[in-house]
Amino acid sequence: MFKSAEEKEAERREREAEEARAAEDARQAEEARKHEAWLRSPVGAATAAKEAEERFLEIQLQVGGHLGQASWGMTTGERKTASSAAILGQIEKVGWRLEHASYFFMVTGQSSTERMFLTGQETAVSGVTVGVYLFRNVD
Repeated sequence: MFKSAEEKEAERREREAEEARAAEDARQAEEARKHEAWLRSPVGAATAAKEAEERFLEIQLQVGGHLGQASWGMTTGERKTASSAAILGQIEKVGWRLEHASYFFMVTGQSSTERMFLTGQETAVSGVTVGVYLFRNVD
């Protein structure tokens, strides 16, 4: 019913040890999650492919986008661009050489509206521009 000072101390040490194990498990899980996220990044994928001694690496990066809207007989569009040069440079630092680059526009949506004082329709297209990069292992 009543515990001695030694028993209380032993229980306290056991609780502290359990809390330390739980904290270490949480730290390791967080570290593993961050590593998995890094491996999904272009540079992480390039590093993993390099370590696996792959001969080629293909990376696809979104380098632009267009959001088109059509309403009340008019169309509008907003274009965004992003440079992939920094990521490509980091991949080359890992030990890859850029062999080929190509680009394509992928339509993600469109909207249409009737023209106000003319016949026909106005159509606005939305989509993204994707760069496809092929690298060769320099080793």
